[in-house]
Amino acid sequence: MEEKMNASEKVYRIIESKILSGEWTPGMKISSENQLSKKLGVSRMSVREAMEKLVALNVLTKKQGEGTFVNDLNLSMYLNGLIPMILLDKDNLIDILEFRMIIEVDSVRLCAQRCDDETIKKMEKCYDDMQRFKDQPEKFYMADFNFHIAIAEGTKNSLIIKVNSIMTDLLKFHQKEIHEYLGPQGGLDEHIKILEAMKERDAELASLFMRRHIKRTLDEIRKIKYNLQNNK
Repeated sequence: MEEKMNASEKVYRIIESKILSGEWTPGMKISSENQLSKKLGVSRMSVREAMEKLVALNVLTKKQGEGTFVNDLNLSMYLNGLIPMILLDKDNLIDILEFRMIIEVDSVRLCAQRCDDETIKKMEKCYDDMQRFKDQPEKFYMADFNFHIAIAEGTKNSLIIKVNSIMTDLLKFHQKEIHEYLGPQGGLDEHIKILEAMKERDAELASLFMRRHIKRTLDEIRKIKYNLQNNK
């Protein structure tokens, strides 16, 4: 059972969601503490705590006499100091897929060499959920996300696990975006191949299928984004 979030954490997550979704854009003045307090039904102190945390992380900027504004966030800013949260522009999708190509191809190889039966069971459940929820986007992309997290955990490498933990919000958001662009079928076809290779503990085959999976996704996203840019 998930630990219950306190009011400040809930406010933090709501603000995070608004920025990730694009509702609150870089340079935009956001709602005041009073406005958020009334709208969300929490104390002003809870709102202030959440906003101060975001200011400390350089996600928001407070200007005396003017209000609170969303900063222009980018990948390099996030990586400086390994800020323990993710609030990045949607256009980083290709960067994230390229990052995943580097990290996950070798992670799945390591996982195949080290994982136990419990890891395989987790992956099987995630894949079953992907099949069951292929017509329910929110549940599908979360099952997809959890499939990849199970691989990271199965490596039993503390740094790989930590990096994935730090990047949780980013990976969830971009998994959702990938699903919106491409739908479920490609992921279903490719994840079962990865899973079967993992069951056989065939590290090289699992790595090959992961590379093909991410490369196919990356190629299709690049093509879609290219067409969108050229049809403006």
